[in-house]
Amino acid sequence: MKNEEEMNQFFMNLKKIKIYNLFWLVALIMLMIGLIQTQNEDTTFDINIHDTYFVIAHFYVALFLSLAYYLIGLGYWIVQKAMKRKLIDVLTVIHSVILNGSFLVYWLVIGYCKAFVDIPFPLFDNYQLINQTLVILTLLILLIGQPIYIINLIIGIFKKQKKAIS
Repeated sequence: MKNEEEMNQFFMNLKKIKIYNLFWLVALIMLMIGLIQTQNEDTTFDINIHDTYFVIAHFYVALFLSLAYYLIGLGYWIVQKAMKRKLIDVLTVIHSVILNGSFLVYWLVIGYCKAFVDIPFPLFDNYQLINQTLVILTLLILLIGQPIYIINLIIGIFKKQKKAIS
């Protein structure tokens, strides 16, 4: 009985967390990860398109992603606080799970690869699992997560408010 009450209290406290605060928290975590990784000169993000290689420091990727998460949180804040509009809860949860879940899954895969994947040759980094995960999560975010976010904000902005009964 006591455990059930504690669980209910825990979930009630989770409901008090605003979605924009969650995105701002993740943006701050991403920025801190980027700042921590500036100590290591080996942390780069490599993109190969045909014969062109783009090498980007993890700090700049973290800076871009933290800015993106901050702007997403700002969009939610503007609609919910400044405009006093109600968003569709299901779409908000789906979007939040896709974006924040992708962040969590990506770091879990990196931790798994560093802990358990054997590197056959010390000078060769086998990042195939990490790269495949990154591509899948990027496609999931761009093709499902962001359209849901845009649709949710548009519906929230243009949905008529119910008039209060006086």
